[in-house]
Amino acid sequence: MTITKIIEFDMGHRIPNHKSQCRNLHGHRYKLELNIEGEVQKEVGRSEEGMVFDFIDVKTLLMNEVHSKCDHAFMFYEKDPVLAVFAKKNKSLKFVSVPFIPTAENISDWIFNILSKKIEIISKKKFHLQGIKLWETPTSSAFISKKN
Repeated sequence: MTITKIIEFDMGHRIPNHKSQCRNLHGHRYKLELNIEGEVQKEVGRSEEGMVFDFIDVKTLLMNEVHSKCDHAFMFYEKDPVLAVFAKKNKSLKFVSVPFIPTAENISDWIFNILSKKIEIISKKKFHLQGIKLWETPTSSAFISKKN
């Protein structure tokens, strides 16, 4: 069985070497779809009986690990010559410095790695992160699934 939870957040970024407009500062309304796969829990009397993973707990995980870090933040490549200096001079602003160019593909991979580690600890092998889909615009997304 697969369950899905969706959250949205607003975040800015830039692609420093991009051949077009994306090299400029800009932002998106990201939509993150999380898919968790596992067996429906059958332990009688448990709060999670009949569920793969409680949607309340999924939402809490997403809010703590993604939303709180990324919403209304500006993500930038730590070696970006312009933004690394700007972020150091403006510590009162919300920045997320990452060791990669913040494309939808790289952000998806980053989120997947964070969430898969957390879910592995929480799940006790009852369920796993099947994949995530990160929508950068209403027509553009990146999908990453369980790594074998």
